[in-house]
Amino acid sequence: MASETEPTTSTAKKSVAASTRIVRLQGGGLRFLDAHEIPQLDFNVVTRPFQNNDTQHWRLTRVGGNVHTIQQVSNGRFLDAHEISSLKFRVVTRPQQNNDAQRWRLLDFGGGFFQIQQLSNGRFLEATLDGDFQVVTGPADNNQTIWRQGDP
Repeated sequence: MASETEPTTSTAKKSVAASTRIVRLQGGGLRFLDAHEIPQLDFNVVTRPFQNNDTQHWRLTRVGGNVHTIQQVSNGRFLDAHEISSLKFRVVTRPQQNNDAQRWRLLDFGGGFFQIQQLSNGRFLEATLDGDFQVVTGPADNNQTIWRQGDP
């Protein structure tokens, strides 16, 4: 029997479900957050034109305040980023690690627009607009760190 101070399992599941939503993250014009799903490409996160599949669906789960984990629906891997400049702070997906490298602060500007800040190093999710459209983390000093969320 659960104590009065501990939520029951069904209450805890309802709480997680209430704090979870599936969205598309749009950045870099008409491009959407997506990720390679093979180790040979290091599970690099990129932006791509709209595709009608789960690789562009992301599960945002609130872990406290405006901090979330961001999980790719198609494979269950979590948004993470290299934290060293030699790897160009590339964003990747990884198995769940339960640490601040996989926790992201959403800074809401209203109207569905926001910035996504990695908790571990304070850098912002950035959609590059040239080359292979890799996603990196960087300072918040340009409009490539502004994202828009929408329903899948």
